[in-house]
Amino acid sequence: MSGNAGAGHGASVGSWIACLVIIAGFSLGGAAMIVWNWPMFWAGVGVTVLGVIIARAVHIMDDVTEYGGAYRAGADPDVSAPG
Repeated sequence: MSGNAGAGHGASVGSWIACLVIIAGFSLGGAAMIVWNWPMFWAGVGVTVLGVIIARAVHIMDDVTEYGGAYRAGADPDVSAPG
């Protein structure tokens, strides 16, 4: 896991890129619904799916912790030491 050891969620650059691609896809699809443009909507769906594939490829869920990065993923702070 990358990131700072004391706080934060420690997301990797790949995770941030995947999230940005997913947000761009949702934004494109949302804008398409406002202007009622179905081809643009399906392009937004495609971009969102691409972002999900990227997220899976960079193991985005490995960056998730319950306690903000001070403890390794899945560790209970009452049982294990930080790090």
